[in-house]
Amino acid sequence: MQRSVIVDRATVQDAMRRAIAGDVISLSPGDYPDRLVISGKSGSPSEPIIIYGPGAAIGPKTSFEDYRVEGNRLSKRMEDEGKFPGLYYLADNAALIVRDCQWIILEDLRFEGCWPTAVYFDNCQNVIVRGVHFRGGTFAIGATGGNTRHILVEGCSWIQDTSGKGEIDVASIVKNGHPDPNPPPPQTELWSKTLWTQIHGAAKDGFPVKDTDARAFDGDFFRAWTIAGYVVIRKNIVIDAFNAVHMFNEAAADRVQAYCKNVLIEDNWFVRIRDNAVEPENHAFNWTVRHNKFVDCYMPFSFEMVSSGHFYVYGNLGWNANKPGPPKDDHAAGQLFKFPDTREVYGPHYVFNNTWLTQMAVAKKKRFAGFHHFNNAIALREPSGAPAVDPPNVFGSEWASPDKPNLSPGELIVSEEKRFTKRWDALKIEFDGDYVEHPNFPAAYRGASYPLGANSRGGRLKLAGHAIGVPDQLHLDQPPQAIVRDIVLANGQTIPSGDGSTYVGAWQTYGLFTVGTCAFEELWLGEPFARLSGADSNAQRRCDSPSAWQ
Repeated sequence: MQRSVIVDRATVQDAMRRAIAGDVISLSPGDYPDRLVISGKSGSPSEPIIIYGPGAAIGPKTSFEDYRVEGNRLSKRMEDEGKFPGLYYLADNAALIVRDCQWIILEDLRFEGCWPTAVYFDNCQNVIVRGVHFRGGTFAIGATGGNTRHILVEGCSWIQDTSGKGEIDVASIVKNGHPDPNPPPPQTELWSKTLWTQIHGAAKDGFPVKDTDARAFDGDFFRAWTIAGYVVIRKNIVIDAFNAVHMFNEAAADRVQAYCKNVLIEDNWFVRIRDNAVEPENHAFNWTVRHNKFVDCYMPFSFEMVSSGHFYVYGNLGWNANKPGPPKDDHAAGQLFKFPDTREVYGPHYVFNNTWLTQMAVAKKKRFAGFHHFNNAIALREPSGAPAVDPPNVFGSEWASPDKPNLSPGELIVSEEKRFTKRWDALKIEFDGDYVEHPNFPAAYRGASYPLGANSRGGRLKLAGHAIGVPDQLHLDQPPQAIVRDIVLANGQTIPSGDGSTYVGAWQTYGLFTVGTCAFEELWLGEPFARLSGADSNAQRRCDSPSAWQ
């Protein structure tokens, strides 16, 4: 049974210090600008510790402009030490720190102006962040510790840059099922006014930190550093942010497969993401990304990993109509997938049954071994819905250049700097069953030695409409039948990608395409715990009462 402990600014920290299993620390409405820490606490599957606070605003409410100079100064400190500039080393400077805890729920809270970080988990297991709303900050949620695992982030929202129309978009998604259709206003600091290099540029590339930069934006909705995994991120809204989900794995070479594994990213909205929406770094294993909506994301997927395996990307919808940055920003064209020069393959990567209405290349350079791309519907069009004028090439600007044999490793890397690799057989790369609206697809690309599968189709897609961000508009009229491929799961089992009733694209007769790639979700030990809420607590007590802790 959950027991409510009512607190205010003066008593909340003492309540966290004294908390026991079953406590609901209920924050009274009001401001909580002081740092909060809960450490060494363990609830249970049936009696978690819940921090709950409708009407509570946590954080100092610092605006970006008020933090801008400090963020640049702290980023330059890293540059002066010969490291990449940024606030990453200060991520533990958070408004709420949860350390060495288990069975914890954060629910119905609001964090405002927490630079650099709102919530920071350190060595925690079985934690939930539900219905929490973040405004501002470099990092909404940070997580670290090799034993950190089983994290559920659900029903939250983050507007990193509050200078635009993020609140309008959140309200429209909640009410109408899609963001506001109007373009972002020109005063939007992150999306419209700021060069990408002012956020993430490096001195080695000619972009040292300057006082006028915006380095405090170089962060993420969910950032993790070498955690075990078992992370579920679903039904969240992330708007006007630099990155969304960004997980690092910097473990020793013989231990990398123990971390950054078993991740599910589903049914989220990613709107105006200035860099990447989904970015596993270094090493990552067994990720499923499904049923998300990507609206104006510069590069939805950054897969520049050293090693990886068993990725499943399906049933997603995407639109790109508004390019980011001021005029002449070199980081505006984007592409669906960002790939590395080389990497070690620990399993296949499947991208299938997604639908995109975009102005971007699919993969415009480099290579990605073990990549299976099939049954996707991709329309390259103008924002008006008209056929694209001079559309970007699916495989990069130099797609027609020949693949010369007998190149050295260094020469091969240079040859693939402006086009996707053509060495599909050796790298086990497959593109088949895709329906791509581009004049070069598939015949011209086949003529340039891209071995597209026999079921690859070109021509105009019959979409229901072209309104940006409206999911139903990406239904296909009379979609072609999908091809069926065997999907190899992380446990070695094989399942079919569909059947005779499966169609190309994300939308199927029953809804968004789905298939059972995420067995670990069903094995989450805390499933009953995940259904508990602070709103269910009954007997109330005030933490300043003499009997409160008896």
